[in-house]
Amino acid sequence: MDIELADLLASLRSEIGRAQLDAAGQDVRFRINSIDLELQVAVEKSAEAKAGVRFWVVSLGGGGSSKSARTHTLKLSLDARTGAGDPVLTGDDVSDLLAAD
Repeated sequence: MDIELADLLASLRSEIGRAQLDAAGQDVRFRINSIDLELQVAVEKSAEAKAGVRFWVVSLGGGGSSKSARTHTLKLSLDARTGAGDPVLTGDDVSDLLAAD
């Protein structure tokens, strides 16, 4: 299963947002300073009326079909910020671990 790069980034954004909401009101929160991704991507150029270039994230594993594509390694370093420019804070409830001392 190949995934468009835009869909992967939208999913990552959604997961970070969910982690941020889950962390609201928690005593312990984690700041995301950066997100480093290393992906194998296939580049496809289309000659259709809506010509353009698409980047597909290549899934690992076997499959029953084959296709010819050149794959490239893409490294992204993302800085996670809120719409207001503040760092993203996420967290988990670790109060049980803190109370064990």
